Amino acid sequence: MDHRVNVKALLLCVLALTGLPAGAQALLPFEAHYAWTLKGIAAGHSTLTLQQLDADRWRYASRSVASGLFRLIARGDITQDSQLRIVNGQVLPEQYRGDDGTSATNRDVDLHFDWRARRVTGVYEDAPVDMAIEPGVHDDMSIQIALMNELLRGQVPKSFRLVDSNITKEYAYSLVETVSLNTPLGMQRTQVYRSQKVGSASSVLYWCAPDLGYLPLKVERHDGHDKVEWALNITALTRPANSKP
Repeated sequence: MDHRVNVKALLLCVLALTGLPAGAQALLPFEAHYAWTLKGIAAGHSTLTLQQLDADRWRYASRSVASGLFRLIARGDITQDSQLRIVNGQVLPEQYRGDDGTSATNRDVDLHFDWRARRVTGVYEDAPVDMAIEPGVHDDMSIQIALMNELLRGQVPKSFRLVDSNITKEYAYSLVETVSLNTPLGMQRTQVYRSQKVGSASSVLYWCAPDLGYLPLKVERHDGHDKVEWALNITALTRPANSKP
């Protein structure tokens, strides 16, 4: 009997046990800072933070702070927080909270995802939520991690569904082009992906950097006439010392 170790077979076995396909990269924690513009005017800055809580649980949070005249509109910090799990390569949101930074609650969201019961409950902009869900349904934050996770696995997602009050809406994804982007992190190779709600003319474009774990370096929302409504452009990136792509 040949007792030599077949390294390739062993690697494939390990990848199968971890739920990662051969050639896949692992999702890594990060803190990314972005300049935020509205219709081309500087409006503030945003920070996106991805933390790994344990083997399969993650927390993805954003904090946006308006500046200048926009501070009169958004006086408080706009925050979003999603806790999620990645099981067998699939992103499953568990808890999501969104706060527009004001004392009013008509734009706030608080959702709980129960995957055993396959239901999502909570409050969405003052409307009670209680409906059945299936894997592939996300909140406003987990859907971003789902995109990165699929790209890291070597796959381009066809679509995800997003909770919107007591319904879910489908968002289709497609690769637009591959371009080099000059950023404060240096010149980066990016793949541009479009997210578009089915039946809508508006869309969101993500410039994802494969060499940085498909982290979006630029994000733009385009209206139905392809004009940029708002944009995020990366200004800085930090990662824990032991988590470099």
